[in-house]
Amino acid sequence: YIGTQVLGFIFGLAGSAVLLDNSARDSHFQPKIRESMRRLIINAHHEESRQTLAMIQEGIACCGADGASDYLSLKQPLPNECRDTVTGNPFFHGCVDELTWFFEQKCAWVAGLAMTVCFFH
Repeated sequence: YIGTQVLGFIFGLAGSAVLLDNSARDSHFQPKIRESMRRLIINAHHEESRQTLAMIQEGIACCGADGASDYLSLKQPLPNECRDTVTGNPFFHGCVDELTWFFEQKCAWVAGLAMTVCFFH
């Protein structure tokens, strides 16, 4: 019984550490988001890619992987989903930064909850 408790404690702390490490800026997570976003931009002529890209950019108010310049460098038109509906200006931040900030905040809560459970269990 005690061995199971210790093992659960260790796995809980290790999982929290891995979660926090991979959700923060300059983590292994960011290049994967960047590559996925660029692939979606390149394949924007396909309906599924265009819908996914629109959902991400509208949902979190971002543009491209690292900003509107991604569309220019990939020789793609800047979509309306990349623009502020009030001003018409492109969103300043890219989706890599916005998603990282979003996940960093959520993962901090999950890791904090997991550590609390570990310490009180």
